[in-house]
Order: sequence, then structure tokens, then C-alpha cells
Amino acid sequence: MLAILFSLINGQVGFTKEDGMKKEDFQVSVDGRSVTFTTPPIFKNGVWLVPLEPFAEQLGLKVEYPEGSEMVVLCGGVEAELCVPLQFQNSRESAMKIDDVTYVPPTHIAETFGFEIYKASANHLEVIHPLHLAPELTLPDLQDTPRSLRDFRGKKTFLYVWGSW
Repeated sequence: MLAILFSLINGQVGFTKEDGMKKEDFQVSVDGRSVTFTTPPIFKNGVWLVPLEPFAEQLGLKVEYPEGSEMVVLCGGVEAELCVPLQFQNSRESAMKIDDVTYVPPTHIAETFGFEIYKASANHLEVIHPLHLAPELTLPDLQDTPRSLRDFRGKKTFLYVWGSW
């Protein structure tokens, strides 16, 4: 009885001890489209985990569960077809099976398959296909200090380029 009460108190309302945020407040978007999860993301071992199937679908990845093995295989990618096996284990870069739902760390999966990651806020993670990013560009500012366009990611930026030709 005491163990049941303790687990209910620890799991109340979806708060995580680490950041005081509700689970339903954690959002992931891919190329500006919000990913809808029927099962909410979870915070475990210091990292957010999201349900695999809806996240993989938004990234255009195929999900396979090899029969008789303790892993999931993801196939797809930005530049070339890549297949990555993820063992079911309790670590920051692996898949976890909880109540028949497979959870994965979104940042690790997205980076492995060539997507860019941008943390928009403490509770919003944006995954961006490289084709949707501005090209790498470095120009001097008014003080002649080189500035990269990448340094301004996530900030409203007005780029004014002129020439005297």
C-alpha cells in the first residue's frame, strides 16, 4: 500500500523534478509542423523521450521491429539511406519500451539521420531538415568582426546586403 501511494505521489500531474515542467508542455516540431503524440513524452534519466512512431513518421523514417530481437531499426535519412539499430536499454541514446510504447531521445535520432536541432525554448524542440536552412554565410559587421548567419539562428534577423557596382 505504501509503495503504491509513493508511486502515485511521484507521478502526479506529470511534473518532472528536474525542471518543474508538465509533460504535456514539452513540444517537438519538424520543419515548423508540430508533432502530435497520442502518448505524452516522458522525462527519464535526465533526457526527454518521445514516442517513436509519430516522431519517425514526421522525419520520414521507416520503423522495423526485427522478430525475436530486443531492438528497433530505423531507416531513412537526409542525404543517404541509413539504417540504425537501437537496442532496448536504459541509456540516453537508446530506445526504451514502456507500457508497449517505444520511446526514443528526439535529439539523438534527428542528429543521427542528418537533421538540425534547435532548442526554441526550455519546452520546445525544433527539428529542421537541412534543405530548409539558410546557406552558411559569414560577413563582417560594421566593426569588421566576422559574423556567421548561424550565430543568429532563432533570432529575428534582418540581413541587408548592398553593393556599389
